[in-house]
Amino acid sequence: MKEYLVFKRNLEAYFRKTVLPSGLKVLTEEIKNFPTVSLGFWINVGSRDETPEEAGLTHFIEHMLFKGTFRRSAQEIAKEMDRLGGYSNAFTSREQTCFHAKVLPEDLPRILDLFTDLLLNSRFAEEDIEREKQVILQEIKMVEDSPEELVHELFGTYIWGGDPLGTPILGGWETVSTFTREKILSYFDRFYGPPNLYLVASGAAKHEYLCDLAEKFIKRLKRYNLPKRRPPRPQKGKKAYFRELEQVHLVLGVPTPGATSESRYAALYLNTLLGGNMSSRLFQEIREKRGLAYAVYSFLSLYQDTGLLAVYVAVEPERLEETFRIIFQEIASLCAGEFRRGEQEAAFDHLKSALLLSSDSLESRIARIARNEILFERYISFEETLEQLTSLSTQEIASFAEEVFSQKPALVTLGPVKEEELLFFDDFFGD
Repeated sequence: MKEYLVFKRNLEAYFRKTVLPSGLKVLTEEIKNFPTVSLGFWINVGSRDETPEEAGLTHFIEHMLFKGTFRRSAQEIAKEMDRLGGYSNAFTSREQTCFHAKVLPEDLPRILDLFTDLLLNSRFAEEDIEREKQVILQEIKMVEDSPEELVHELFGTYIWGGDPLGTPILGGWETVSTFTREKILSYFDRFYGPPNLYLVASGAAKHEYLCDLAEKFIKRLKRYNLPKRRPPRPQKGKKAYFRELEQVHLVLGVPTPGATSESRYAALYLNTLLGGNMSSRLFQEIREKRGLAYAVYSFLSLYQDTGLLAVYVAVEPERLEETFRIIFQEIASLCAGEFRRGEQEAAFDHLKSALLLSSDSLESRIARIARNEILFERYISFEETLEQLTSLSTQEIASFAEEVFSQKPALVTLGPVKEEELLFFDDFFGD
């Protein structure tokens, strides 16, 4: 007799939310019969909340949280993480900071004790700060040595016109080198607690049990400030950064409505059709049919109040205008609603698969829960997202494309090309 292992896609998941007396928001998604649990703290503060003098400070604090508390040394923190045997990580984005882990259910008290210790009792010792400065400065050098990464940083700075949204998350040499304990504590005391603090768990997560643990480890928290974010004023036009390289690296993009806009579903479609996968228009036309580039793709970044749809490609200087013409033609075709046979259906299948495959990852699930709570203050199911994607018409996608590309894009190049050699940009994208 043969036996088959069946993967059940529609997991029985139960979502609950509680605001504790401390102000901490606890959000759980209990999945029936799941053997592990992922949980993390999300702090609604990111690099866009920094002043120019503080650029890179959010990312710096994320690193410093693991460098020792008044109860544990950095080595003891690392050993305890390893003893739990699970997966742990941390990140800083433009709008949020997070540290999270995947553990066995019986280890929830230990991981929550550790995480609350990092959040409440970090030492921010002077010697650790000076040592970590050198680590971050080396990280910045790595970006500067990578043209593909650097052109994205240069593009962000250019299109957002100097707004903190476009400042590199790592900061720069001139700011990181000035960080002091006083500056770190001042920034930390502005943001790192309620109402900016969320504890999120998915998997074998019993809601009442997690709330009891959180109340045990976090007795009280003072109230912190909400980030004051203003929509940036995007720039259009072109900017060339000359560097002796074999290729020209370029990013071309336009601002879009933000993550809370209903048009976000059309933006997902447009990005997928334009350059979001291997069957997309730009990948097929530029790489597969003509062999002009190895790396070519589009990407979509959605923030609280604004967004960005952009194209990246790296080509030889003599093929730059030809490549640019193809990008322009494909954008114009999508704006005109000239969809190819089965194109939207293929894009939907790609988006659907990506969404449902991500549901197998607890790390993806807690990130989704946290983001939806921060942006919408509610739980959004996978089914609801699929319904929104299904209901979108070809005309709505084309109308969105026409709307966002009715404005002149921003173009940034990095490589052996000067600004006067980019006159074709104005021929394709006039005012």
